[in-house]
Amino acid sequence: MVLRSLTLACLVAVVACTSAETPKTPSRKGAPASSPVETYFPLPEGNIFHYVTDEDGQSGMLVARVHRTDGTHAELRMSNRTQRYMMKPDGVAYEGGAYILKAPLEKGASWPGEHGGVTKVESVDAEITVPAGHFTGCVRTVEAGQTPGPAKKYTVTYCPGVGMVALEVSMGDAVAKAVLKSHGPPVTIPP
Repeated sequence: MVLRSLTLACLVAVVACTSAETPKTPSRKGAPASSPVETYFPLPEGNIFHYVTDEDGQSGMLVARVHRTDGTHAELRMSNRTQRYMMKPDGVAYEGGAYILKAPLEKGASWPGEHGGVTKVESVDAEITVPAGHFTGCVRTVEAGQTPGPAKKYTVTYCPGVGMVALEVSMGDAVAKAVLKSHGPPVTIPP
């Protein structure tokens, strides 16, 4: 259960997606993209995304909706929390905090991680299949967290035009995962 709480906390802090099926920079209330990095963490207004989680055979879910406050700021609204982000010229970061992705996005690049370790780009051409589909040309990052207690490893896969599609948190033999199940704009069903 410790990893489940940790995974959900990380997922709430990292999750983002879009309805685009092709790699392109999303529209953001008419503002140009802050950086090419944003292609891997787009936050278009109103999009909803759904992740399924798994820890020790127990499944759960997380659903969030994007709200753009302006051309360089966005929020992810979940049932119990709102996470704020900034689109910067060199990447995407938590508002007032650590980078999620930072230029240059090339294998071996690194920056200070959100968990006290160093986030390192492991791959820039990752391929992954999750319930939401098959994705190619993805960026995979790894951070070995430096928080007190047992060592934790955070592996996150971001795909172009989609955002985060997978998160894995491992602590010793325990592993918790979250994967993208669906993403896109809300569906309006007429009365």
